Amino acid sequence: VWSQYEEAPVEEVVPVLEEKERTTNYKPVFVTEITDELHFYVQDVETGTQLEKLMENMRSEIAGHPPVEGSYAPRRGDYCIAKFVDGEWYRARVEKVESPARVHIFYIDYGNKETLPSTRLGTLPPAFSTRILPAQAIEYKFAFIQVPQDDDARADAVDSVVRDIQNTQCLLNVEHLGPSCPHVTLQFADSKGDVGLGLVKEGLVMVEARKEKQFQKVITEYLNAQELAKTNRLNLWRYGDFRADDADEFGYSR
Repeated sequence: VWSQYEEAPVEEVVPVLEEKERTTNYKPVFVTEITDELHFYVQDVETGTQLEKLMENMRSEIAGHPPVEGSYAPRRGDYCIAKFVDGEWYRARVEKVESPARVHIFYIDYGNKETLPSTRLGTLPPAFSTRILPAQAIEYKFAFIQVPQDDDARADAVDSVVRDIQNTQCLLNVEHLGPSCPHVTLQFADSKGDVGLGLVKEGLVMVEARKEKQFQKVITEYLNAQELAKTNRLNLWRYGDFRADDADEFGYSR
């Protein structure tokens, strides 16, 4: 029965990987805070009026029924209200309680942090909870760049970004996801100039040379800007390419 049997050849199916294109969909945001690690927090411009209305109504209610000083017992993870240095109340989250005199809080709509006594905190009224309006400060990180590990060099980069974009409107595009927050490119609202690329041109940061095909055009632009910054010995490159021999010694890594 099997003397004339021939096994049919197995056709090898090679999966065709669809090349992903870089997508750009820049949306207007308002930059509220820059962190020491060069992350930043933004508010979505489209929901800005909702936040303004919520803050107005919340402060009106608090003015009519002010919290009794010292009556609030903060617990880690709680949402609360906190009185900022300007004397106004804002929504916040308790991050750590050292003592009644030292409570670490995070302003959920702006991204800044502060350490306050519990006497400047109060219960967040339910009508203004995150179920009514989610926290408006969203954390992002610049795509395609590496922030210097050296404290002074990193501080120079942070200072530049604070001067250029804090408390201003910009345009934001999500490039890819990261372990802690999305990585994005940010443009100045007026000139459409790339903020991250500007940092590279000034020699304040290094380029993260990613391998994904969809990013190669923008990565090439960043690398060309980095080479020019090296040639002109700007900031990080003032003594040449430190990464060649002394990267470990100066706290840098490729």
